[in-house]
Amino acid sequence: MKKTYIPENLVGKPSGYPAKIEVTEIDKRFRQLLGEFETPSLALNIRVTDEIELPSGIVRQRIEYCVESGEVVPALHLFRKDLPDDAPGLLSMHGHGGDDIFPVGKYFHCHPKTDDPMQYSYIAALAGFRVLAPDALCFGERQAKCGYSTKFFDEIVTHAELTGRGKSLAWKSVWDNSRAIEVLEFLGCTSIGAIGWSGGSTQAYILASVNRKVKASACFFSFMTLRHQFYQYRCCHCLYHYIPGMVQAGIDWDQVVSLIPPRKVFLAWGAKDEGTPDPMYRAFCDAISSRDEKALTVFEEPDRGHEITMPMLQNAIQFLKASLDKQRKMNHE
Repeated sequence: MKKTYIPENLVGKPSGYPAKIEVTEIDKRFRQLLGEFETPSLALNIRVTDEIELPSGIVRQRIEYCVESGEVVPALHLFRKDLPDDAPGLLSMHGHGGDDIFPVGKYFHCHPKTDDPMQYSYIAALAGFRVLAPDALCFGERQAKCGYSTKFFDEIVTHAELTGRGKSLAWKSVWDNSRAIEVLEFLGCTSIGAIGWSGGSTQAYILASVNRKVKASACFFSFMTLRHQFYQYRCCHCLYHYIPGMVQAGIDWDQVVSLIPPRKVFLAWGAKDEGTPDPMYRAFCDAISSRDEKALTVFEEPDRGHEITMPMLQNAIQFLKASLDKQRKMNHE
């Protein structure tokens, strides 16, 4: 695909934002803003509550595990019946927006349909991954059970409560997903990746930026930079992007994802995606490749919008298999 760059036209941007700082300083500032997430506060207490067999020999379990005191996360665990004990693990995150996703959460992308690229959890399980697909907070079985706030309003209330405690929804995502990685480790995975679409993509690249257990990540859309979002496009993304103090700290999301290399990252993008205009996507690509060109793989569709295509997914799965199989072999040496 020929690259056609759209010029920046940033109105009202603070002078000197984002700051020109070294990667070690980006890492330091972002971790301070995000908050500690690596030390679990209690045992996972994993339990299987249901199990069914899907077509082509895929087992789908509903499991639960603890992430914080009094808080249990429900997730779907998908795997082939003949899967090796040390098969690569894949944390699979559902999308964010849309009235059809909030009520179902994890089930949105776990149906046994091989011709639907939105069923990437099931298709990845067929490809030989041990897949864990949890409900994000405010979705599926983690929707609010009381009050009149639902869907996006529920998320706004949740984000407000977290920021009132000096945290953020991004921190909560990283905390919960770090516990999910520990579940995959408990299940025997020694090489672990992440995959996500839309808001799930956001969760995947934020997680990969700070949790080095994620050896490869495949992200479909939602590549957001604060400077373009606030000062050029005024497009609203999911609340994972809004950590209080980021602009004041001088860091933007393309700088944050530059923390991923030398671990591998796959970015899939459609040029007609109104939620990720060209400058935002290019900023991510440039930031990652400037650290390590070999760390970045891209797949671009000139005539697609905010949707996964089958070629996108097939290339992403090939990328994940190559990256995680290599890591798996290194672990055995």
